[in-house]
Amino acid sequence: MILKFSGHDTFHCRQQWLSKGLQFIENHGYNSFNNTEVAISNLGVGKNMVQSIQHWLRAFDLISENHEIKEFARDMFFEPKSYDPYLEDEGSLWLLQYKICKTQYASIYNIIFAEYFNDKLNLEFSEFQIIQFIERKIRDKSEREVSKNTLSSDFKAFIKLYTTPTKTLKTIEDDFNSPLLELNLISQLSATDGSEKQFRLNKEDRSNIPTAIFAYCLLDQFDGKEIVNYDEVRRTLGAYFCLSNESLDNLIDLLSTVYSEFVYKNDAGIRQIQIKGLDQNFKNDLLQAYYEKQ
Repeated sequence: MILKFSGHDTFHCRQQWLSKGLQFIENHGYNSFNNTEVAISNLGVGKNMVQSIQHWLRAFDLISENHEIKEFARDMFFEPKSYDPYLEDEGSLWLLQYKICKTQYASIYNIIFAEYFNDKLNLEFSEFQIIQFIERKIRDKSEREVSKNTLSSDFKAFIKLYTTPTKTLKTIEDDFNSPLLELNLISQLSATDGSEKQFRLNKEDRSNIPTAIFAYCLLDQFDGKEIVNYDEVRRTLGAYFCLSNESLDNLIDLLSTVYSEFVYKNDAGIRQIQIKGLDQNFKNDLLQAYYEKQ
């Protein structure tokens, strides 16, 4: 997969952009994004933000490479199901966090959550450290060099999606206008000596993640697998959701308790999840049952 670090035009995703962008495609067709006047008028944003909305629709895996609205996005945002078009349910936010990490259309999300901290005990990081890590990864993959300015812009958009910096009257509206803020995955640390801003990954117990949402993500991440190694889950979903090992264990235990289709085995130190007895609609039925209860 080719690494990608641009496309958002320096704008992080705002709360209503995903819904607005999908409605725009449904009503006017994707090619209407190229009609600046029509796009600006219907989306209510500036020209550069129009391009940013297109980027975030792909980054959150809501539209395909051919710019068609995906089934998941239709179920979430459109009638007749319209699970959560205004992203008011926290389960929806976990789904978006999963999608942006797994899809890797915007590479920095998977890199930070699933790669950078893979072998680290210290959960603090800075822009400089992340850019160094990405540059090394680009060299290792022998990919085309990416400018530091581009990587810096990508990092800043990443941070704004998860943290609220020190407020000013000018920025307070934008600071709170991000769909993933309330997940509390990353914190900005207080600066004491004027040095570079430091951030911390909040790896902790997250028992509030709904079991049905976790089950959906597990099946989607390991599509078609009947046996999934515990470490594979830890390196993917556990990393995407900033789960402590104990929290991941608890979620898997609960998963196997609630759904007989998942069996958690821990034999001779080999831990795995066995998946059996699924019909073809099971994954989508999980979401329908979850949102019908809300």
